[in-house]
Order: sequence, then C-alpha cells, then structure tokens
Amino acid sequence: APPILEAKGLTRKHVLSGVSLALRGGEVLGLGGLIGAGRSETARAIAGAMRVDAGQVTVAGTPVRRWSIKGAIRAGVGLVPENRVTEGVVPTLSVRDNIALAALPRLSRAGIVSDERVDRIVATFMRRLGIKATSPRQRVGELSGGNQQKVLLARWLAMNPRILLLDEPTRGVDVAARAQMRELIDELAVDGLAVLLISSDLGELVENCDRVVVLHDGAITGELIGPEVTEERIMAAMAAAAPPDPVGA
Repeated sequence: APPILEAKGLTRKHVLSGVSLALRGGEVLGLGGLIGAGRSETARAIAGAMRVDAGQVTVAGTPVRRWSIKGAIRAGVGLVPENRVTEGVVPTLSVRDNIALAALPRLSRAGIVSDERVDRIVATFMRRLGIKATSPRQRVGELSGGNQQKVLLARWLAMNPRILLLDEPTRGVDVAARAQMRELIDELAVDGLAVLLISSDLGELVENCDRVVVLHDGAITGELIGPEVTEERIMAAMAAAAPPDPVGA
C-alpha cells in the first residue's frame, strides 16, 4: 500500500535539515534520538504547528499547500503534544468539554450539535480509553496525569484522524497507564491508523514500533526495521550519530 503520509526534505534553519519519512496506515513508526535531536520539531512540522523553510508534506498522495494546523487537521493529521498542560488540555474545563472541543466542527451539521450526540461520543471515548473521572463533568485539572493524557488523546480520536503523532505519550504517567497506552496504540494501528511515536524511552519504542527512525542534530541518521528494532540497536544508532567524547573527558 502507498504511504498515507510522506514528509520530504523538511528543513528549518538550525532545527531540521532535510528530514524525509513515510508512514503507512496501520504502521507505528518510532522517532528516536537524544533530547534536541529534532524529534518534536519533526512532528510539529508535519502537524503544521511549525513553519519550515523547505520541504513538502503529502497526505494520501495529495501534496498539502499552505500547511497550517487547521490544514493538517482537515487532512486528518492529529498531534498529541508532549506538553499537555500548556498545549493540550484545558484544565479548568470538564472532561466532556475538553473532548468535545475538537470534535464539534466535525459533529455540527449546519452549526447545530445535539448535546445527546456529544454525550454519546464522550461516553464512548471515556470507556474506550478507560478515563477515570467521577463524571464527564469533572474538571480535567483534578485528574491524574495519565487520565489527562487520555483526555487529550480522546479529543484527537474524536476527530477521526488518519494519522496520529504522539509526542512522549507516557511521560509522567504511572505503569498501569503506560500499559493501557501501549494496548491502545496497538488497537489504533490494527484499526488502520498511521501512528508516529516519539519517545525517550527505548523500551516504549521497541514494544510499540514496526520501524524506528533515529534523528541527530535535525537529520535522520539511521533506520531500523522489524527485528532490528531493539534497545541495543537504537542506542548504537544514536551513539554512532553523536560526536565522540573528547579524549580524556
């Protein structure tokens, strides 16, 4: 099958240099690399959240012009950012409102959305993602980090994306929430969603990913496929890309 997402030559001065990758439906592609390697920036560029000096994003064979967050959402690209507090959930709003925020444009026919329909969708995602809250009306700020992350994920899933970019989805959540997130990523891929997973946790990349691309200094320096995706191989690819330590350090 042809890739659902292709990024070609994404370049931004001092940030990214010629990053190209392809992603197929049902595939989980990992982005590995040290902090500052350009992983989040790659995701932000693909999601229209960061301007690039050069490069092209193609979704389902259609090159995207005038790329922006809105354009990306319309094309079916969702980004669950690493910083869920500043870029993600609205802590003062309820679980229901946080999930419905993004889905409303898709749900509204002629600008009218029935409360009943919103309630049904919110209930479905709360159940599917195992969001623990006293009710859909509970404020998101009162939930645990893992549940806040799930609310953010539910918001994007409610928009029915074809491509989901997950930036450090399990950072700061407990072991049980991590396991649930792993199952969920598997389910989404089985459903045909294309997933780009950024993680500093090598174990998470190994457990979830079909392929892993390693970045260093804003450029792709290695790619591991299938059985090659091991913690040792990812570390070796990261080490090979990093400059050697000065002698006597």
